[in-house]
Amino acid sequence: MDAAMNRRIPEPVSSKEEAIPSPAWNSEQELPREGYRYSSNHWWTRKTDSGFIRVGIGADLAAALPAIKSVVFPSLRQRLVRGQTCVWIVMEGGTLPLEAPMEGVVRAVNHDLIEKPHLLSRQPFTDGWLCELQVDDADVETAVLMTADEARPRYATDRGRFLSSLARIMRGKRSAVGVTIADGGERQQHLWDMLGPSRYFTMLRQTFGWNRK
Repeated sequence: MDAAMNRRIPEPVSSKEEAIPSPAWNSEQELPREGYRYSSNHWWTRKTDSGFIRVGIGADLAAALPAIKSVVFPSLRQRLVRGQTCVWIVMEGGTLPLEAPMEGVVRAVNHDLIEKPHLLSRQPFTDGWLCELQVDDADVETAVLMTADEARPRYATDRGRFLSSLARIMRGKRSAVGVTIADGGERQQHLWDMLGPSRYFTMLRQTFGWNRK
């Protein structure tokens, strides 16, 4: 359990099952630099060749999400305001709303996520992008965002807060976990099952910076 919480939040598997890869949580997590900017609530943005701003969520937030069932996008041509709920991630046990990192008009959404929602967590900076925005003044909008170097320590602090909160809660629940796979017992529960979706999603919202300026 300690190793899982220090490195990532995976689904524990038995020796007979194939592990599903997911982004690792570690201090060496790199943020793409060239052309990327970052928001305080763990979105990234990047200008495309078409002149639109492509946006998605970062690896830390993506790795913390339970198995994703589907993604609900904003409507095409909808104008978003920074901080407005614009994307909903549907997972087993609940739905997590995400807030826009900047103002702009939705010009495209990533239809690949309809058939392959797992791309959001496995390839968050590339094939797992969410939508593209037409921004009135991209320079002004990106000026409120962070560079990779600026975002890295802030994201590390958020990651540490999240893991510390989980560790604190799990210490009180160890006696209720029961026998684990390593002990030859039954399959361990997901952390979000043990905490309850409502509590787990509240922790995500609190530690990954919603409504933060």
